[in-house]
Amino acid sequence: MLVLFAGSVASAHDERFSTSNVEIRPNEVLWTVDVGVAGLEKVVRLPAGELELTEAQLQAEKSDIVAYLLECLKVDINGNSVEAEAGALEPVYASGPTGQKYISYARQHFRFPSTAEVKRVQLSSALFFTVIRNHQAAVIVSWAGVQKIYNKYGPYQLDLTFARLNPTILGTAVEFILWGMHHIFVGYDHIAFLLALLLAAQRLRDMVRVVTSFTVAHSITLLLAALDLIRLPGAMTESLIAASIVYVAAENFFITQGSHRWMLTFAFGLVHGLGFSS
Repeated sequence: MLVLFAGSVASAHDERFSTSNVEIRPNEVLWTVDVGVAGLEKVVRLPAGELELTEAQLQAEKSDIVAYLLECLKVDINGNSVEAEAGALEPVYASGPTGQKYISYARQHFRFPSTAEVKRVQLSSALFFTVIRNHQAAVIVSWAGVQKIYNKYGPYQLDLTFARLNPTILGTAVEFILWGMHHIFVGYDHIAFLLALLLAAQRLRDMVRVVTSFTVAHSITLLLAALDLIRLPGAMTESLIAASIVYVAAENFFITQGSHRWMLTFAFGLVHGLGFSS
């Protein structure tokens, strides 16, 4: 059981996830997108895998990376299609199991200029559609000091006006909890952890507490990671997630009742949500 649960941690965040930061200004739209190198190498020919790829090699492939991204990302301003201006390509580093640094994400900046004042924006994306149908994207939109996070799956379109952008706290919280639930169900490590916890639950009420506390905690740190407010080394995060699964699986042999286990679940849920940042 321990081997099964621990082995399931090996689910990588590659072509399944991306993060976009979109800033809407009076006469331009700035779109910065982070895509996983492990996913990028499935749609663009890279000279090495993510663990061996150097910054020089990444920059050498910039034209192909930009070309692919512009096939997938489209912007209309005030109903008119706008050509993009490609900006800098930046490597985003993470730490491997032995502490070595590697490029986990490629961050590309785009500018979409407008001669008229920006009043309405339509964003379109089909990232990794040829590889996976349920690609998950966190899209963080900022407009005149107002910020809203959208969680999208597969190809999507976003129609934006400033009036529509102003979010409510409740609406944002519900949206991220729903996104957190989806993130849990597509992550084998999260499923393994929940199954290990539920083995000790003796009543339906205990099961509901466990699942709810994990989902809420997981969504909190998922939000913080998506906003880039907290970021831990990948090796540390994956090690903590693996340790949580092993601990809970081992504890199942000794626990006598699980009525208070939801508190432990909440603490470990915070750790699992940080998996997005790695």
